Amino acid sequence: MNLFIESYAQLFAIAAPLLTLAAMNLLLALGGERGTLLLPSTGPFEAMRRAANRVPAATTTPAAAEAPANDPDFRCAA
Repeated sequence: MNLFIESYAQLFAIAAPLLTLAAMNLLLALGGERGTLLLPSTGPFEAMRRAANRVPAATTTPAAAEAPANDPDFRCAA
């Protein structure tokens, strides 16, 4: 009988926090939360992946270099 109780006590000790987290995530999902749950949504990541694939190859010329930070005008401002 004692072994039976000890076995169920361990199951309860492991299952209680997991069931609590699962219930909290279920209630948050039903409340409209997205992306903060145990199984996050892929919405923002999917949008970033699609946007990254749309970036064209570097066929344009690079922009002109800016003035260096050690320019005398910048030294006076500092």
